Amino acid sequence: MPVSLCVLRELLVESGVAPAVAEAIRPDAPLLRQGIDSLDFSAFCLAVENRFALSLDECDALSLRTLDDFAACLCAARGDAAAKTDPARRLLENWQEVEAGRSYEVGPLRPGDGQGIAQLFYTIYGDRYPVEEYYRPERIEALNAKGHLLTVVARLETGIVAGQGAYFQSSPPNKALFEFGQVMVDPAYRNTTMAAKIIREMDRLSRGMSQAQGFFGEAVCTHLVTQKLVDKQGYSECGLEASLMPSGAYEKEGAGSQRVSCLLGARVDRDRRMALHLPECYERELAFVLGGFSLDRDVLFGGPDRPTAPETAFERRLFDFAQVERVQASRIGADFPVRAAALDQEAAARGLAVVQVFVNAGDPGTAFAVAALRERGFFLGGLIPLWFGTDGLLMQKLYVAPEFDAINLYSARAKTILEFVRADYDRVRK
Repeated sequence: MPVSLCVLRELLVESGVAPAVAEAIRPDAPLLRQGIDSLDFSAFCLAVENRFALSLDECDALSLRTLDDFAACLCAARGDAAAKTDPARRLLENWQEVEAGRSYEVGPLRPGDGQGIAQLFYTIYGDRYPVEEYYRPERIEALNAKGHLLTVVARLETGIVAGQGAYFQSSPPNKALFEFGQVMVDPAYRNTTMAAKIIREMDRLSRGMSQAQGFFGEAVCTHLVTQKLVDKQGYSECGLEASLMPSGAYEKEGAGSQRVSCLLGARVDRDRRMALHLPECYERELAFVLGGFSLDRDVLFGGPDRPTAPETAFERRLFDFAQVERVQASRIGADFPVRAAALDQEAAARGLAVVQVFVNAGDPGTAFAVAALRERGFFLGGLIPLWFGTDGLLMQKLYVAPEFDAINLYSARAKTILEFVRADYDRVRK
């Protein structure tokens, strides 16, 4: 698929070249002989890398002299990427260029939008997003049709998608708890209000989602943009997932070389009364988290009494790219310490970075499970309403060095939760 010379000229302007100079550039002549100095050329190489999710080493850059050279290199790079997976190949073959400066409208997904949404995932994450179906336009549209996914798009006047956000069914065993996220805007529209308009429309549509009891989100802590945008949407911070994602997944979003933590927030729309069994060792921390919600709960703080069930019910999911295992402990049994030990040992042997265990806090064995996990070096992550239908208590263990000092948080409440998490991390390591 040819790369538009118009797009390359736009990138020259983004790199500091005067628009008149960029427009006059002959595509078959060396850039450095047409009024482009070495600093502008270096900035242009970086702009090309960022726009097309490409990495140019010094040898590559020295061999690229003209706009035609860059266009040919990008076509070859896309061809290499297409060879990796069938979804990526089909996506790239049908690629639609996003033109800057167009008017747009924000609204629900329409038939045909799947291509543009899949392109956004590829533009932002390259081929590194851990869920392959988001590179398949037909799957995106099918999930929306079935109500498993609700996508809001920013559609240009040309019909091409330039931004999106979504509510989707993800890790929670309770499929009536939808995840809020995937807010992405094409780089050509980053300096606009597009993201804010997408989130506002998502909030409006979510109020009519009869299939949803509540929503939760994982805001990356490399920047404050997402945290600020959702601050007024009725979400309350309820946890922190330490070092959840590798830096490579968010390198375009300002991540450094360390792993990226995520701030958990939730909104409950349809609650019901239920018992909540919590460990007394976290009474102060969890009382603070619960104070951010209006939940109908019979809260019981207690010690690690032995559970009555003989066997634990585990559901495990491994995210290979992220080096993360996520475990759902829906029932706590007497064998939980043995299961926790095996889980910990397997994670270390496989070289994982993070293991998360979500404990069903509606189970009277919650404190028993937490005690066993803390003995293995697991520490507090947070409390997510309705995770199992009942609430879920997150415990987590890091097998890599934490990056607490690199975490950026917007609200005072989020900063207090970070203090709780970090302090417990220090306690379990003593």
